[in-house]
Amino acid sequence: MAASTPSTWIFVYSLVAGFVIGNLLSTPCHANEEGDALIDVKNMMHDPQNVLQSWDPSLVDPCTWFRITCDNNGRVTRIDLALSGLSGTLSPRIGDLPNLQYLHLFRNSLSGNLPTSLGKLKNLIALTVNGNKFSGNIPTSITQLSHLRFLDLSDNQLSGPVPTGGSLSRFGYDR
Repeated sequence: MAASTPSTWIFVYSLVAGFVIGNLLSTPCHANEEGDALIDVKNMMHDPQNVLQSWDPSLVDPCTWFRITCDNNGRVTRIDLALSGLSGTLSPRIGDLPNLQYLHLFRNSLSGNLPTSLGKLKNLIALTVNGNKFSGNIPTSITQLSHLRFLDLSDNQLSGPVPTGGSLSRFGYDR
């Protein structure tokens, strides 16, 4: 067996370091951006059942967090927080998840206004916030959600007219 030379070790070390640095640099930066938005969502909620315990800002990838689903590119596409015993408000940072398709918050005790930033969720297919304590007007920005196919705002304390036009024109509703 031949003895290792210093140049062999330098080569191996350089190869390993290059591999590690390459992987770190190829980690999508959007994971941090989306993780930051989700941490803000978490921080505005009271979570007595510790459902959001895995939402840890020290874990770079929110795709590993409980009740979060991501696509193959590591982008958040689904948040399932239904029936979680959550209270508090919904952070406007929810709009900073551009690939979000499903937002399920039904049957909690969330309150306050629905943020207008929901209108930034251009890929949203389903929004279920029924059975909470949301109040105020339904934001007109949700008429901009061209992919929206399922919307349930029932059993809240929302007031004012239901916005018309845009994506909401395909929905029928009872007045």
